[in-house]
Amino acid sequence: MIMAEHDTKPEVATAEAPELKNRRYTVGYIHNWKTHNKVTAITLKGDWLADACFETGRPLKVRMMPGCLALTAQEPQPSEPEIMQMLKKVCKLSARKQKQIVEFITVIATPQKRPLPLGTVVWEDMSRRR
Repeated sequence: MIMAEHDTKPEVATAEAPELKNRRYTVGYIHNWKTHNKVTAITLKGDWLADACFETGRPLKVRMMPGCLALTAQEPQPSEPEIMQMLKKVCKLSARKQKQIVEFITVIATPQKRPLPLGTVVWEDMSRRR
């Protein structure tokens, strides 16, 4: 009979935690131009934001708890089709120009009968003609 070794230790898989980097900021304020009141503000800036996946234009979720703000980078929204971007620009045009664009779209969106190629013979049922 063979006995198992008792001196073996199971291997524990450990994932190395990323190095935490703390930053120090001070809560400041900005002036509200409408009311001329001071408004609490925190400005975050630096190359470290991109390192933490906070690229320019990326959506950001902010969760607020007493004494704690949690910032979470969100997945970017899929880019809008070019036609939708153009429609937003059209909305800013004058009513006259918008009407011209609507007329143009109506013309190109209306199905057109294509002319028959030269030499095509069309058969008609003569019994239906009266």
